[in-house]
Amino acid sequence: MKCCPKDKIIKKEWIEGLERESNNISKDRVTEISNFSYVFSHPLRVKIAFLLNKRDLCVCEIVSILKEKQNLVSHHISIMKKYGVISSYNQSKYKYYTIDNAAIEFLRATETAGFYRGQ
Repeated sequence: MKCCPKDKIIKKEWIEGLERESNNISKDRVTEISNFSYVFSHPLRVKIAFLLNKRDLCVCEIVSILKEKQNLVSHHISIMKKYGVISSYNQSKYKYYTIDNAAIEFLRATETAGFYRGQ
């Protein structure tokens, strides 16, 4: 079919077909992928995510492993929490961070696509 048909009847059918195609796109999934793309657009947040994929960690452990400043790590963790990529829980006097299952699946999809060549 030609793009942007001139005939009114054909154009109406064409527009209805386009609307049916766009209804198949889940707005929630688009938002989720956009959020993950934003969160994982910074290398430090990707590193934090891969660390949390191995096990839950507190900020001091992440700071020690990555050899970054505590305030920088905390800033990136707050962004990751804001977008629901990680969550936290208290244990004793420490706050531990854990990665969301959907974020793990997103990371696995990027690995499968060949974007990450981890061990």
